[in-house]
Amino acid sequence: MKKSIASQLLLSLLTVMLFATCGEIVPDKEALTQSPDDESMMMTGVTTKPANKFNNMFNRYGNGWTGGDATYSVKLPDGRTVWMFGDSFLDTVYADNTRPLTSPLIRNCFMVQNGTNMTTLCGNNIDDPEALVNTADPANEWYWPGDGTVIGDTLYVFMMYFVRTGGGGFDFAYQRTDLVTFSLPTITEVNRTTVFTNEDIMWGADILEDGSYIYVYGPESFTFTKYPHVMRFPAGNIRGTKEFWNGTTWVTTEPATTVGRMKRTNGLNIDVSAQFAVFYSGGKYRMVTQDVLFGPNIYSWEASNPNGPWKIKQTVYTTPETGGDIWTYNAWVHPQFTTADGYILLSYNKNSLNFLDLFGDATIYRPQFVYFKYL
Repeated sequence: MKKSIASQLLLSLLTVMLFATCGEIVPDKEALTQSPDDESMMMTGVTTKPANKFNNMFNRYGNGWTGGDATYSVKLPDGRTVWMFGDSFLDTVYADNTRPLTSPLIRNCFMVQNGTNMTTLCGNNIDDPEALVNTADPANEWYWPGDGTVIGDTLYVFMMYFVRTGGGGFDFAYQRTDLVTFSLPTITEVNRTTVFTNEDIMWGADILEDGSYIYVYGPESFTFTKYPHVMRFPAGNIRGTKEFWNGTTWVTTEPATTVGRMKRTNGLNIDVSAQFAVFYSGGKYRMVTQDVLFGPNIYSWEASNPNGPWKIKQTVYTTPETGGDIWTYNAWVHPQFTTADGYILLSYNKNSLNFLDLFGDATIYRPQFVYFKYL
């Protein structure tokens, strides 16, 4: 059963804002007292250029997915890329970019890119769609996607599980992260396993495969402020022994939430958005994140290790669409789409505070793409 569009979009908006944190807004005292230093000053060292090919590719008018957010991607061994979205429209979009008010909206959806061809993967069928990773009671429980990786002939995707806790717009909560496996090349679900149950950290927001380990990242929600955490599995074994960073060393028992935060080189907290990307580029580990709560600025930090400490905050891009009811959020990096001259593909999500705008202009609720390069 599909929820009404209004209530689904409200839930999506509130999740981006709070990411499962419902309560009194308490300012982070440390963040309020932080002052600029040599390791957190804005630096000039990034250039950008348009990514029109990808923007055009996601301007879709029917035959499956026509809008959504999250915008994760995983390169498959055969050269295809699977794109993973949260709340998604599957409908007809007219030539004037309007869509019917009856357009179906589902909780999650994949698209498979083969060259410039895109194929939608959902539950049931594209004319009467259901979430690809569905639940027995989708009105009251659902999954939104995190990052994924491929090991052998299996695609592994972290999926965040949410439940409704009441009848109000704020009455829902993140409960856990499940690891969902898909067989390749068909991308058919095989099984689901609960791997993280700490309700304060959304584990699975990003994956970095590096050397002997698979690093998994997650944001800790502290009202509107979010702090990054990291844990790791042995390379090639995402079901292996878990090790968590406790701020000093790697341990096999998950530390207290406030203990394991990644830090700046000056020892202060670093804040991130609900989605953030860690990757290796130019001999450094990079972390790209966006302003929290409607901010247009996308930043990059760098470190010598995948767990930090992080330094040199740079502005990567300022989203031009932000203004009025239009807002952007949750930038993410797609390193498999790096050009010959070193530009890396970046996406960010676009939305409106007025959900009816998404029917008057379908282009609003679609990812936007730009290339960036470190100088």
